[in-house]
Amino acid sequence: MITTNGNTIFESGSIVKYDTPNIVVVPTYYPRSGDVILTLRITPAASPDITSAEATLRTTKTDIDAKTGTGTGDTAKWINAVEQVAKDLLLALNPSITFTIV
Repeated sequence: MITTNGNTIFESGSIVKYDTPNIVVVPTYYPRSGDVILTLRITPAASPDITSAEATLRTTKTDIDAKTGTGTGDTAKWINAVEQVAKDLLLALNPSITFTIV
């Protein structure tokens, strides 16, 4: 999960902002193209079990492979690498916001 510290947008030029949301990243990998679609489940910080909205980001297997995931076990490391890529993409849209992987 990724936490934030301020109003966050999920699409370039968007006027829709979410106040300090938590973000759960759900990846879908397409082996033929190498694309990875990241579905972002946007949840209120006060109620992290409730999805209030979803957004989508697109990346590639190469982008994820370039990250060094952390955690115990292969799956935890891969999910952490996916979250690092999502964090980088979100930071590009929201340069004044701090994103933290928890």
